[in-house]
Amino acid sequence: MLRFACVLAAATAFAAAAHAAPDERAFALFESGQFQAAAETAADAGGAENLALAARSLNALAYLQTDNAVGRAIAKDALDYAEAAIKADNALVEGHLQAAISLAQRGSRMAALRAFFLGIADRARAELDDALAHEPNNPWALSSSAAWHLEVARRVGAGRFGSDPDLGYRQFMAARDADPDNLLIAYECALRLIAYDEAEWRADGFAALDAVLAGEPSDAFESAIRKRAEAFAAALAAGRKAERKFIDAQP
Repeated sequence: MLRFACVLAAATAFAAAAHAAPDERAFALFESGQFQAAAETAADAGGAENLALAARSLNALAYLQTDNAVGRAIAKDALDYAEAAIKADNALVEGHLQAAISLAQRGSRMAALRAFFLGIADRARAELDDALAHEPNNPWALSSSAAWHLEVARRVGAGRFGSDPDLGYRQFMAARDADPDNLLIAYECALRLIAYDEAEWRADGFAALDAVLAGEPSDAFESAIRKRAEAFAAALAAGRKAERKFIDAQP
């Protein structure tokens, strides 16, 4: 769209402000759950950090969507902002991380064959590797990488595209250790470990889910994640059929 084209064209001009803190107004909008407005405000403020925040805001909006076509479209806009952030500052971990999340959300919401021809898994992996190369102990990068390994292995087979479920498990445990109060990391850990259905890992998945249910949301997005965790817990309590139905409906 024209609005984004203008932002992208100006991205390099923002490089000098690349390490500035995100715009306070945009971040406040994100925390209150006004994700579209947060993205627009952050993009208008400019700079790599704000472009990454715009991507994060739209990724949050996409994550909560139940309609796959809508979720894909929002994730595509998020990817545009993330790539602009990377262009402005290639060393910004958040830019690579949000690009990977955007790609993963698009891939999980389309036919597997289409995702394969678009190279979604490889592109997301490359962005995650860039993020981890800059900050190997970043809990968000570890969690996102863990989810990539487990979901690729679950959907198309362990080893495909370099997926390693054992590494994914270890990365989730490291992410949880690094940021034990993070509700989204705990929820993702629970969802991906239980979905992978390795008997030895399910207990860790249930423990992570319990942490979400016992935790205190810090913003509107975490409140939404808490509600999703409650729905997941109810599905688990209802038996395997309900468990698989819930998991299959997740992006």
